[in-house]
Amino acid sequence: MKTLRSASFNLQDVLETGAAWFLALLWIAPLAYAFWAAFHPSEYAVHFDIFAPLTLDNLREALSRAPFLRYAFNTFILVTTILFAQLVVCTLAAYAFARFRFFGSDLAFALVLVQLMITPEILIVENYGTLARFELIDTILGIGLPYMASAFGILSTKQRHAGRTATSPCCA
Repeated sequence: MKTLRSASFNLQDVLETGAAWFLALLWIAPLAYAFWAAFHPSEYAVHFDIFAPLTLDNLREALSRAPFLRYAFNTFILVTTILFAQLVVCTLAAYAFARFRFFGSDLAFALVLVQLMITPEILIVENYGTLARFELIDTILGIGLPYMASAFGILSTKQRHAGRTATSPCCA
């Protein structure tokens, strides 16, 4: 009885593993084909030939169509700006919430937590109006400004600060 049961579990494990591999290959096949097609002439894009000649013409063509280096630089500036702004804002707000008791601190922290329950899509129109009033439409700062304060960052950093006592080595 025990061998029959373990054999059925092994069969189930084999079937699950096989199905997982099948789905993984099914998922990655279009990506692998797109990668293959990027390095072969366009006439081979509709029929697969493993011995098709290699070329970089497709990449040259794509890079000449749009300023991808500028896009990458703008993305780097945007992400770096948001990162440093969140480090400063989240650290200072979390420290204040964790260490200082002031009138309305619990209400203020609850309002910060409410931000976690509101999806960003709900605020798109209002954020756009605000950015338009500040003339920040189509600027890197305008794209990043709504994300420079993070409720999750404040919450997690506050929990970190709240766990430290005034006598711990980091606060001495």
